[in-house]
Amino acid sequence: MQNGAERLAQKMEKGGFAVGFAVTLAEPALSEMAGCAGYDFVFVDAEHSPLDRRDVFQHIMAAQGAGAAALVRVRAAEPAMLKAILDMGPDGVIFPFVHNADTARLAVAACTYPDGPYQGVRGQGPMRAVRYGFGEEAAYLAAPENYLLKIMQIESYEGWLNLDEILSVPGVDGVYLGPADLGRSVAAHKDLNPPSVAEICDDVCRRVCAAGKWMGVPLGTTPKNAADARERGAQWGVCGIDTALLADGMRACLANFTMQEE
Repeated sequence: MQNGAERLAQKMEKGGFAVGFAVTLAEPALSEMAGCAGYDFVFVDAEHSPLDRRDVFQHIMAAQGAGAAALVRVRAAEPAMLKAILDMGPDGVIFPFVHNADTARLAVAACTYPDGPYQGVRGQGPMRAVRYGFGEEAAYLAAPENYLLKIMQIESYEGWLNLDEILSVPGVDGVYLGPADLGRSVAAHKDLNPPSVAEICDDVCRRVCAAGKWMGVPLGTTPKNAADARERGAQWGVCGIDTALLADGMRACLANFTMQEE
């Protein structure tokens, strides 16, 4: 049976675009709803949210139970912190602020075992990742990299400058673009006369695709954003986030009620 990482890769290999939904609130029903709605994956944001390990665990289970893959954005490439999340059995991990190849190597090592191909530092204790012993335990322990996408987020001027070195790190599966933080980082280097953020984003997409890695971008919620992403060569992206959609719904409901009162 295919795991979530394999399903996403297969869809993108066939020319499809994998679409995800971001969750930041603790309620796991949101991830289940995303799967039921037809999203390919849930982007569990454990970086910019109050989600604790139990919350992340429940989101992973809810997403996968509803047929979606679960990608977790962690706070940093810290092996000790990552152990428990990896053992929960996500289909991918997104590492923020990858500025250089050393950080990318540490991220890959944190996801893999010492006797594997990437000189890993992960300890063995996969628990739910092997479905508590009811899953493909031997296959997982032999090659956990086949069950887990390792995504590096490029969101700094340094990350862009070092992109080729990052992409050359064995075990890196893809890149996720962080245009907001990238914009701030570029502005902080304005004395170097850098290219525009849009030009850098285009360049990142071009080089990632040329390297044969999976290119992901934030999509917002408009058709134009999705079209722009495809034009840049992106193969996956995040469309919608729980807090924003709830806020939009609240505004719409309140506006309708207010109009009826006037």
